[in-house]
Amino acid sequence: MQQLLIGVLAGFLLYVPSQPALSDAQKSSTLFDTQAIKAAFVAGPDYAKELSRLIELEQQALSLIEDEPLKLGSIGAAILGIYPASQTGHYAMQKYYAYVQADESVALHTDRLATIQHAMRLSGDGNPDAPYSVMTMYDAHTYARSINNMPVGSIYQTTQRHPLIFLLIARPEKAGLRQVFFDLSHTLPGLIHQGDKDNIPPDKRMLPWAVIRVLAAKMDTAAQAAIGAYLSNSEKFDNAIGWLKVASRTGNILANTLLARIYWRQAEQAESPDAQAEYRELSLENYLHAIALGSTDSMYTLARLYLSDVYGKENRQAAIPLLKQAGDLGHPASLILLARIYNVGEYVEADRAQAIEYFEKAAVLDSPHAIISYARFLTLETAKDASLTTKGPIHEWLLKLAEAKNAEAMIMLGNLHARGIGTTQSNRKARRWYRKAVKIEPNDADTINEVVWTLTVTDVPGLKRTKYAHRLMEQLMTRNQTASVHPEYLDTWAATYAARGNFERAIELQNRAIAMAGKQKRLDVMNILEDHLDHFKAQQVITESAP
Repeated sequence: MQQLLIGVLAGFLLYVPSQPALSDAQKSSTLFDTQAIKAAFVAGPDYAKELSRLIELEQQALSLIEDEPLKLGSIGAAILGIYPASQTGHYAMQKYYAYVQADESVALHTDRLATIQHAMRLSGDGNPDAPYSVMTMYDAHTYARSINNMPVGSIYQTTQRHPLIFLLIARPEKAGLRQVFFDLSHTLPGLIHQGDKDNIPPDKRMLPWAVIRVLAAKMDTAAQAAIGAYLSNSEKFDNAIGWLKVASRTGNILANTLLARIYWRQAEQAESPDAQAEYRELSLENYLHAIALGSTDSMYTLARLYLSDVYGKENRQAAIPLLKQAGDLGHPASLILLARIYNVGEYVEADRAQAIEYFEKAAVLDSPHAIISYARFLTLETAKDASLTTKGPIHEWLLKLAEAKNAEAMIMLGNLHARGIGTTQSNRKARRWYRKAVKIEPNDADTINEVVWTLTVTDVPGLKRTKYAHRLMEQLMTRNQTASVHPEYLDTWAATYAARGNFERAIELQNRAIAMAGKQKRLDVMNILEDHLDHFKAQQVITESAP
């Protein structure tokens, strides 16, 4: 009866009944037990039928939110009649009453929605390991809309702990896309209806992928994207493209980004220039669609393709605006690339101050890669120009990473102390940070190699510790079979012997490094390796600006 009355009232476009004021007791009644409501709904005898109807009505409500708010009254009431803890139902009623200017009712549903979302936040944090628990995918959409984030893509994922996760890609205002994970595992018993069961063996009806296939056939874009992603990972590209094309028609950004990557892969595999060009254009088309939906990753990727002249030299300059657009939306990798471009003056006029500004913008985003990249830049450039200064609190950023046991950040702190960048120069503090890095990552070849190289060849007076460095490298290269055939590591190992006066062994190891580089077709390091060999043959140690 209540649904019927509200439906009738919604048909009177000009008549809005007055709303009685709510008492404090009535307002407090909005604090209801959402978990109990959810448990009762899931355990109901007609759960599958009710869930199907709920999903159908929530989809209708969200499709009408912007353009036809007067229809939301009846639909919202119908949703809440089925499931009183529906975010979408209360959101629809909130919008309906706001349109008809019934402020007390707006407050009621606003309060109810806030209560439900509070309970949702208690269920997790929206990350893969602790997804928010919601009843339906449309509640996930509603949550995004309610915090002024526009849903632009989605996909289902499965884990052992959470059999059915709904990943929503949302676009905030003037910010980069964000991923929010929702747990829909409780819906598995209700998503397959009797008609579906006839085509699925009984022992597979609760399997997530069986449900996802059913949803994909019913035009669920998240399910279609999930199947497309699975087929893509299996390199069944033609089948993947079919599913992803369908998903992309509804504006699913994940489908576009996957299509762009698949077409690029096919371009790399194409035998004829014409086929290669065709696939590249299809890739470009999907990257542009993803960019239009706000994908900063696609902006960055396409910018790199433009800079590599894949789409012609005439498109090089289009890369810079793309990188700036992504940077303005908080994409650290784009800001780092812009910093490097401005530092060397490639594609733009060299501007070190601008480079530093971009590095600092990236570091402020709390990106470990950005902070460490900035520290490396400062170390390298200060070795060339001691007058270089920085405004950002690089030490504080690195210390925060070091507290989280980031060995690379520890090495960077050592480098800054060694050069006196932003602090007083101290070889003792530098070496202390290098030793901490090794202690944190005693088996990491990259960490060991970098510390050893610095303490072996550095041009900073008093920083070298050749005995300690040689011992570290000896342990690494005799215990780690992968490291023992790495040309750069062999080069470092040889340098430690030269620093200890054993040039015969250094030459032997350097020849091995050159042979490995040739075998691995590492032409990028061959000149350096041969130059170092010449030093060893001349009984000379390696000394350079390290750090």
